[in-house]
Amino acid sequence: MRRIYYGWYVVAMSALVFMLLIGSTFSAFGLFVVPVSKELGLSRAEMNSSIILLNIGNALVAPFVGRMLDRFPVRRIMIGAALILCAGLVTLGLSRSLWLSAFMMAVPLAIGLQGAGTLTMTVLIARWFQAQRGRAMALAVIGMSLGGVLVTPLVGLLIEAQGWRLTLIISGCVISAMLLLLSLIVRDRPGPADAEGGKPAKTAEAPRPVAPGAPAKMGELLRAPQFWTIALGSSLAFAVSQGVLVSLAPLALDSGLTIVQATTLISASGVGAMAGKLLLAIVADRVDRVALYTVLLAMIAIVNAALLVNQTYVALLGCSVILGLLSGVLTPIFFALLADRFGSASFGTVRGLMAPIGAVMGAVAVRFAGEVYDRTGGYDVMFSTFIGVQLLAAALMFSTRFFGRPPGEGLSD
Repeated sequence: MRRIYYGWYVVAMSALVFMLLIGSTFSAFGLFVVPVSKELGLSRAEMNSSIILLNIGNALVAPFVGRMLDRFPVRRIMIGAALILCAGLVTLGLSRSLWLSAFMMAVPLAIGLQGAGTLTMTVLIARWFQAQRGRAMALAVIGMSLGGVLVTPLVGLLIEAQGWRLTLIISGCVISAMLLLLSLIVRDRPGPADAEGGKPAKTAEAPRPVAPGAPAKMGELLRAPQFWTIALGSSLAFAVSQGVLVSLAPLALDSGLTIVQATTLISASGVGAMAGKLLLAIVADRVDRVALYTVLLAMIAIVNAALLVNQTYVALLGCSVILGLLSGVLTPIFFALLADRFGSASFGTVRGLMAPIGAVMGAVAVRFAGEVYDRTGGYDVMFSTFIGVQLLAAALMFSTRFFGRPPGEGLSD
């Protein structure tokens, strides 16, 4: 019987890790808002600041965690990060100090999330896959969507039964224990006996072999033109998608729709994201990734144009599905493209360096959406601006085709 390639076990582990981490943190955050704000006497704005702290922390620690992943064994990093994650969640559950809680959100939780899973698992997939890298990434990130479907409801039940403090303590211990178990079976790279199989992925250029474990220097990566075309193009795309998605429900309510109808827009976006990832798993390695990414960015501009001219419920629902689909496939293609261009040996470093750029642009886009509404009473200026931003993002991404691979060892597979 043919032995299953270990890389597919890595994909399964990644989906499980994404499901646990995203489902218990970002997806479940809203469930903590009311009970925590009531007990601690916080406003909604102050509560929302905690998720901003976590995003800032993720952006700041990502370059360091990514560099460590390229230089040290993954198992050690996963074990350390899992213990830090456990300590952070347990401390949050016990803390009576707002300053201590803020520190836990910005530092230990960020380190735990990046090192125990979200950054680590994408690095592993980049190492274990080349011919089927796009498919592997798409299947793994389905776990992010499943987290909201399977894990978040369990968190809600636990809050209702045991309160938010004990929920954080139990979540920290259970999730960290599972991460520690997974770290015992994780393998850093394929060995001589491991054969991925499959036809080489279609890319703009053929990969060339390189000895593993030789990450490029940060300065060398930052001087590469394609680092900036990919970083800016993808960050602008993610920022626009985030800005539009957070504005859909308020836009629906402003248009006279009910709260139920507004909620269906969010659900429709989630369904679209899931469908997009499944579709991408089929076609991801059959098309040129730069060309596909460019087309997707241009399509997001079209969605913004549609929202500018038509804001009926049917139009909003259709745009929600399409935007969810597009947003759902952007992330795995982005990961696969980075590994194609910079190689698995430097993937962690590149991912980490690009994280702060995306975080800043995402924060700016969300703030811009709110400022536009406050100043104009609507979102038309936002949609018009986002059309131009997305076309710029598409042009930046397409220009990546005109740059060769970055110089230096460790930048290709």
